[in-house]
Amino acid sequence: MHSPEVAPVYIVLGAGRASRMGFPKVFEQLGDAAPLERIAAALGERPFVVVVDPTHESVARMMAPKALAIAVNDAPERGMVHSLRLGLATVETIRPFGVLLGDMPFLNPETLTTLERALADGADVVHPVDDTGVGGHPVLFSVMLRSRVPELPDGDTLRQLRDDPALRRTTVLVRDRGAFVDLDEPGQWEAARNA
Repeated sequence: MHSPEVAPVYIVLGAGRASRMGFPKVFEQLGDAAPLERIAAALGERPFVVVVDPTHESVARMMAPKALAIAVNDAPERGMVHSLRLGLATVETIRPFGVLLGDMPFLNPETLTTLERALADGADVVHPVDDTGVGGHPVLFSVMLRSRVPELPDGDTLRQLRDDPALRRTTVLVRDRGAFVDLDEPGQWEAARNA
């Protein structure tokens, strides 16, 4: 069990516009479960918030019944950071936070535990990398960095905070494919469905 003093709250970003895929992939069946259902199952008892567009609020509540909150983003064109702000606004400010992409459905709870330990050891930012140094998700941030999220410009600019050289950053080598499989395009979706 995670103690409330150190456990990060995870913000699951699921308010994308599905422009490349043509359908709302976070809520679409992928084998026996939709990506959001898979992520919620992997998170288990960890605290998390799901951010969705207004048309998917009720389905998100059904797919992720243990979520602390469902935050509604009625301006998804403003990007990932706007969704993150909305998600963080629903939870107490004493918690560190992790960012999970709703289109990365193969999350491994053991990877989460490994990353959480690294964050508890005093890092400001923690994220997984593969054997070649390519970064994955989730990215975990210390509670100190919550005050910096509002300063980020709209868009997918969270990388600016993740890569800030002034921060204590820890990368964790993981061999968990779920930390790197991102279903951004139809071919990736088909490959995952047929795996």
